[in-house]
Amino acid sequence: MDRSANHEIITFYDVPLVCGAAPAIGCGSRVKPLLMDLERQFAIEEAWLNRAGTIVAIVWCEAAQTAEVAKPIFKKHEVQYKQRRDDRPISFQKEGSWFRGAEVDRLSQEEAREIAETSVAAAARDGLVSPAEAAQIKSDIEAYFREELVKLRTKQELLQDAQGTFQQAVLDFYAKHIGMERTAGVRAHGIQNPFNRADREETSS
Repeated sequence: MDRSANHEIITFYDVPLVCGAAPAIGCGSRVKPLLMDLERQFAIEEAWLNRAGTIVAIVWCEAAQTAEVAKPIFKKHEVQYKQRRDDRPISFQKEGSWFRGAEVDRLSQEEAREIAETSVAAAARDGLVSPAEAAQIKSDIEAYFREELVKLRTKQELLQDAQGTFQQAVLDFYAKHIGMERTAGVRAHGIQNPFNRADREETSS
């Protein structure tokens, strides 16, 4: 727990919320329901995630209430956590380094771009699609995920979509631009699954 210069009471928690599809950032779609739920609690003023997806910060209205308030919310959203002891990250609340509540949608927008790039990289590199086709497919995939990843989903819903719906959507965009036959060829060649990249938590998103 930390008391800031303006007497805010803040608790920091280590969490495994790194994005599987974009390992340099936190998973916005995974953490958004958690942060919004935390901020609905009367005892909590603000809830934040750091850019890397490794620390959640809670700014309390008065006294810290990890066991009574935070613990049940972490459990509800199936997020493992470990309270940090007197270790305040120097970057806390620095613009671009921390995201409060629904601000994590900005991370999801970055993830959408990363997913789109990963989904067409191998096909473009190996000449299975032209540069123009790759650009069209990538644009459609990014637009799709910019909408999908900001929707509120439970952990299980996110897992199911990452393993089924999202992958099918990528194939559908290929088919839209290069037809079913060539899409089957691309699939046989192997489209890199963006949801299996350096996954550090079982969400695959």
